[in-house]
Amino acid sequence: RGLVICCCGSTGRLPQSVKLLKRLVEDDIFDFVLTFAGVSTLDQVVVPALNRFIENVYVYDLKIWDALEQSFGEDRHALNQSPVFLSYADMMPDENRVRKRLVNTRVLAYSNLKDGRPWGLDIYRCGNVACQGPAYNMIFHPHGKQYYGMHWLQTKMRYSCLQCGSMQKAIACPTWIHAARSQNYGRVWYEWPLSAEQKRDIGIIACH
Repeated sequence: RGLVICCCGSTGRLPQSVKLLKRLVEDDIFDFVLTFAGVSTLDQVVVPALNRFIENVYVYDLKIWDALEQSFGEDRHALNQSPVFLSYADMMPDENRVRKRLVNTRVLAYSNLKDGRPWGLDIYRCGNVACQGPAYNMIFHPHGKQYYGMHWLQTKMRYSCLQCGSMQKAIACPTWIHAARSQNYGRVWYEWPLSAEQKRDIGIIACH
């Protein structure tokens, strides 16, 4: 039982909306809910990867998260178009080896510094508290030694803010950002929505 919502904007981004989508899985109405967490979504770009995801789940019987990584995770064009929100249930054994229903809610994203999405986060903000400039007003570059393959997330970055002129160097990837299992680097996932502490890690001090 799955629900796919092909839309964009607030659906997979706002905490209130995310909470409602999670409830659909937590209340055992659906086994998964998939939607998009980008500003815009082009159907013709995401539908091929979406078809592969559905095929992976219902034809090849892959686990739901594995099915996402092997569809959108392998399609750079689709993931570059929009991060994917997935709330899904998994049966996991507890300490008494009794299988229990565990709900996870994650976003799979594509890290693109040139487009202002470090670690897939277009909500990144300038660390200058007096500025809080958005990612589209910032320029991002790798900083220092660059890593590739399985260790690419160890590469640090730097940015300059076009809004206030501030610069910051040697920014390490937050520990709550994980590399997705993919044949190509640049794919990341994190639990969603972000906590207040996680938002501070990416420059979000308060709501604007």
